[in-house]
This record gives sequence, C-alpha cells and structure tokens, in this order.
Amino acid sequence: MDLDFATMGLSALKVLLIGLAFGAGLPLFFALALRLRAVGTGQVEGPDGSVVGRGRPGALTLSYVLFAVVIAAVVLGVLFVTRTSLHHYFDVSLFGA
Repeated sequence: MDLDFATMGLSALKVLLIGLAFGAGLPLFFALALRLRAVGTGQVEGPDGSVVGRGRPGALTLSYVLFAVVIAAVVLGVLFVTRTSLHHYFDVSLFGA
C-alpha cells in the first residue's frame, strides 16, 4: 500500500476550508444580515440608547439576500444528509443518491 501524503494533506486542507466556510461563514452571514436589517429599518441605537439614523433600503435588501443564502444552505445541507433516506423511503433521488 502506497501512502501519498501530498494528496492526503490536500484533502485535509479541503475539509478544513469547507468546515471553516460552513462553521464560521454561515453564522457570519446570519449576523451580518441581522446587522444590515437593523440598519435598513433604522433601528440602530446610539451609545445613549437613542435611535440613530434613518432606514436604508439597500441594506434591508442585502439583509434579505443574506438570509436567503443562509436558509438555502441549511435546507441543502439537510437534504444532502438525508439523501439516502429520501431515496429509500420516497424514491426521490437528490445529489446522485
């Protein structure tokens, strides 16, 4: 048996990057969407608790886009994990199951 450490290292790096993207990326997108929603609706509080600024429609739109990306990633992740069960019980073939 021949061990190729370069291929194993590259594969481990890919797993690490994907883990970082989903482990830290999706919560980052969600937090950014929450902040943009607050800015978009004009509900940003100043240091003394007063509401500062007006609503920004562009920030609100971007927050909805980020929320949609997070929701789509979660739904696709659940479907990917359950793809063999869906194929077995409902005869639905997703992701080449």
